[in-house]
Amino acid sequence: MSAQFQDDDEKKEEKDSYSFLKETIKKPPVDKRVVALKILRVAGLGLIFGLMACVGFVVAKPWVDEHIGNTRTNVTIPQDEQTEEEDETESGDGQAAVPSLTIENYQQMIDEMNQIADTVEKSVVVIEGTVPASEDGQTASTKQSRSGIIVADNGVELLILTGDSIFESGKAVTATFYDGNEVTASLKQQDRNLGIAVYAVEKSRLSQNTAIQASVAVLGNSNLISTGDPVIALGAPFGSEGGVSFGTVSGTERQQYLCDGQYQMIETDMVRVEGASGVLVDLSGEIIGLIDEDEDGTSGVITAFAISELKEEIELLSNGISAAYLGINGTEVSDAVADSQDMPKGVYVSSVMPDSPAMQAGIQSGDIITAIGDTKIYTLKGLKEELMDYRPGRQITIKGQRRGSEEYVDVQFDVTLAGAE
Repeated sequence: MSAQFQDDDEKKEEKDSYSFLKETIKKPPVDKRVVALKILRVAGLGLIFGLMACVGFVVAKPWVDEHIGNTRTNVTIPQDEQTEEEDETESGDGQAAVPSLTIENYQQMIDEMNQIADTVEKSVVVIEGTVPASEDGQTASTKQSRSGIIVADNGVELLILTGDSIFESGKAVTATFYDGNEVTASLKQQDRNLGIAVYAVEKSRLSQNTAIQASVAVLGNSNLISTGDPVIALGAPFGSEGGVSFGTVSGTERQQYLCDGQYQMIETDMVRVEGASGVLVDLSGEIIGLIDEDEDGTSGVITAFAISELKEEIELLSNGISAAYLGINGTEVSDAVADSQDMPKGVYVSSVMPDSPAMQAGIQSGDIITAIGDTKIYTLKGLKEELMDYRPGRQITIKGQRRGSEEYVDVQFDVTLAGAE
């Protein structure tokens, strides 16, 4: 037998010797009960994990909001940009044709103004609280409301400006937003001399819908407003909340003289009623006036503080900082008066508020303030602007002139400013 056949026989014998190992291994039948138990076990663990995550989120959220999210930042109110006066000289020989007003385009104009009002109304908030009884007991405590506008978001709070500081600090007030959601608010800061206040609402108190809809209003440049410009009054221009009125600017020259300053007013042709509050809006949807709620004039029309003159103070109040308070009422000595009466130019003090820093420093009626430190003072507006650079508690030097037996003589006062809240 050849070697090749011998090898084949050996391989065959080896193959036969392991043939008993060739068995088919079958998987055991699937136990449906075991599978169901495993699925339930996984689902149960998932449910427990989800509940623990929810509990952990609820417990940790206040700490996260305070230390990580919603960081409070200082409020900055953008100041007006300086604009160059446009050349109003017409080019060409002809004049532009004035389009005729029809029912259709009048209706279109009203519709567009309503759209502007609808957008800005999402920034309007009603502040409601209890006004305490008068000290003489003639009036009892009453519940009152004022329309305000959202002017800033510091990351933690929405800040609401109102034109009346009638609610006492520390007393509970509520804020009602555009969608009707009512939440607790607190007084951030106020200026009782000017009569404005800023209230704060914690954003964590807002519902999701309110947080989405509430928007910060844009403060416009009231220096660009002219007589005849169309305006929209929002808030409670007729004493009841949710009011809207369309009108025009009837004047911008009037000045309101208040303690420590004077302010430009925007007059309209819209009839004013007692309890009016809110804002004036231009056709760009920007706030250009804060309705004067303590208007004591006899004109009977809606009048508002020009917003540009309030921006610096709004920024202070929104950051919880009080405006400085001196405590004088006065008027400027014009060139004509200075020449005719032989008086120095400056701010003539007509009266001094009782227990004010001015009175404590010795300033008297009839004095003429000519400087604060090294800054010359000629007008009440200039006086107010200079005081805005100082904080309550700061000592300043006020220079002036006082009428002597024959002429005006120099006087100087060291005044420690108080807060206007």
